[in-house]
Amino acid sequence: MTTPPLESWLVANARVTAFPVEPVKIDTLSWWSDLVGHTPESVTSRPKTAQREEVGEVEGRQLTLKVEPERIDWVLTPAPTAPEDTASTLPVAGPFPEVTKLLYQIMASWMPHCPKVTRLAFGAVLLQPVADRRTGYVEIVRYLPALASILDPDRSSDFFFQINRPRTSTTGITGLTVNRLTKWSVMLLQSFRLTVAKSQATTVGHVDEKSACRLELDINTGPDYPGPLPHEALVAILGELVGLSEEIATRGDIP
Repeated sequence: MTTPPLESWLVANARVTAFPVEPVKIDTLSWWSDLVGHTPESVTSRPKTAQREEVGEVEGRQLTLKVEPERIDWVLTPAPTAPEDTASTLPVAGPFPEVTKLLYQIMASWMPHCPKVTRLAFGAVLLQPVADRRTGYVEIVRYLPALASILDPDRSSDFFFQINRPRTSTTGITGLTVNRLTKWSVMLLQSFRLTVAKSQATTVGHVDEKSACRLELDINTGPDYPGPLPHEALVAILGELVGLSEEIATRGDIP
């Protein structure tokens, strides 16, 4: 059963997560500006809890850096838009290959400056627009052929399928496994317009609704690897995580 091209998946968000061996000193961080070439639009720092968030625009998308004691997240999301724009389109950052390439390029530049980490992860929420719920069920079976005999497009609802299919890493790092966690569903996105007038009750009007196949990816190195990941191999590991994500989005649920 053939599947649509990889470009059919649109990115609601994509992230790279690193789990540092030790908490990062947030008071001297300049990662965001060093990588992007200009300062972020907003910076929130909480020294007492060792948390920091930097947000700004990169090539028409929003790039967020979140630093916490136990994890570092780099997240690409759609740039903020006016409410009337979001009513007519799905909130996405662009086609999966295009967004992934941008995030990978940024992260490949960051890896030499990344602290020692115990684990690395690539995650994304992908949407594939469809005409309605039934069409969504027909399309998602292309990626989940084992469910073709039990998922009836006409008499099924509330579909959700989750599975992890670990693999041994192909980077040559002894003892490294990669978790391939996927969550599949069909979603309905409804938009409403809120109207507030003086001396009148608030009214809510239905504007539009859209359906989409939804794929949530969490591709990560296994927690049983002994010690920090080899620093010189982080770019290769990230490349493997991204490649496995593209394989799943192209071929569906495979061992």
